[in-house]
Amino acid sequence: MSAGRSIGFLLHPGEQAVVQAAIARAQACGYEAWTALEDPEAAMHEHGANTALLVTLGGDGTFLYGARLAAPLGIPVVGVNRGRLGFLNDVEIDKLPEAISRFAAGDYTTQRRALLEITLDGADEPILAINEIVVRARDVNVVRLRVNVDDDLLGAFDADGVVVATATGSTAYALSAGGPPVDPRVRAVVVVPLAAHAVISRPVVIPEQLDVRVTVERGRVFVAADGRSVLVAWDGERRRSRPLSEKEVAALSAMVDAHAQ
Repeated sequence: MSAGRSIGFLLHPGEQAVVQAAIARAQACGYEAWTALEDPEAAMHEHGANTALLVTLGGDGTFLYGARLAAPLGIPVVGVNRGRLGFLNDVEIDKLPEAISRFAAGDYTTQRRALLEITLDGADEPILAINEIVVRARDVNVVRLRVNVDDDLLGAFDADGVVVATATGSTAYALSAGGPPVDPRVRAVVVVPLAAHAVISRPVVIPEQLDVRVTVERGRVFVAADGRSVLVAWDGERRRSRPLSEKEVAALSAMVDAHAQ
């Protein structure tokens, strides 16, 4: 049933030994196994078309990175916690071989999560984020930002920045900044101003199908996707983020909950 299919393992150098039992189990179930260490993007480019499952070993950052690589190919992802923060990871390392057996047997459930897609001026292609996109001041001075939702002005304020988060990311940076936690099954986006100098600037929950546009009216900012800096912007440069449509999400994003019972 799994002939010609493979399972990938995204891990840090030095972690190879801890996945040997899981690799052996994958092979026993009829899968080829490959590992991504120094250059995960190259490994995914080489093996992605034939990959049935991606296993990430690390903290939430590793999981998010692996999910961004896997999402455009529709590859499900399961996380194994080996870092300090592992809220998105479901499987302990000693349970991973059993989880792979359950995956091979079809004994698992999937959770589909929305992604954000940010389009940057001059960028060759959009950038995906699972948790959030952040536009934030580069130094201690505040910046003036204008935030539009479709054709409506959501707010214009002096602040440290703004976070645009998915429901999944609502319990990450957005929550620490005062945003509300949102059940990941809710198709919504949270917009959270960061230390805004205006008493009426509060977090807002909006439908995920709407476009969110952030304009830098004054100051210098950096733009980050899932904690990864992707651009530096100056006065007047516009940065746009929008959730993927339901059809795109279904095609691009599927995360496997293969937690061993």
